[in-house]
Amino acid sequence: MDTGPRDEVRSLCDKLFDPNDSERLTKLGVIYGQHGDLEAALKPFLRAAELSPHSPQVQYNLARTYFQLNRFEDARGPLAQALKRWPDLFRLNALYGAVLVKMGELDQAYRVLQHARKLNPQDSSTADLLYDTAMRLAEKRQAAHQYSGALPYFEEAAKLRPQDPEPHRGMAEIYTHTGKSAQAAAERQEADRLGNP
Repeated sequence: MDTGPRDEVRSLCDKLFDPNDSERLTKLGVIYGQHGDLEAALKPFLRAAELSPHSPQVQYNLARTYFQLNRFEDARGPLAQALKRWPDLFRLNALYGAVLVKMGELDQAYRVLQHARKLNPQDSSTADLLYDTAMRLAEKRQAAHQYSGALPYFEEAAKLRPQDPEPHRGMAEIYTHTGKSAQAAAERQEADRLGNP
């Protein structure tokens, strides 16, 4: 599929298009997606989603394609609907969390990503995204002098990346501002230890 003009390839692939067979439509969408033709993948994925609204995989494929096209609002709809039916499917939660981060809805993204992490603690990309989201929320609340709100996010970030000094620096600053000098000193010491291995 990588060789030859894209129009010819689409013409060939469209012969596989069966508007009433969700499985074949999904396979066609996957073929397009694997070869970087995300716009072409949408048509069969949309039809498959109509035919199989109760398939988490079909909804995931559609949402993931929208996500890859940076159409985050479009990705959100199928994911939100799918998660009502399957709240504990890791892939749906992880992708939904990523969509929410891209949309700037960090508070909701944080909750979704936490749930995804509980479902699959070994997934490093979810852990990384949760860490980044926690740090952004902590820094946002810290900048607004909402120290009690910022602290749990820094604590979560420190658990996610125990070797990173940044969460400890944030906690040290909060403890300094709130008059807890012993805790501030302990967090500064930990940040220095981690920053100078």
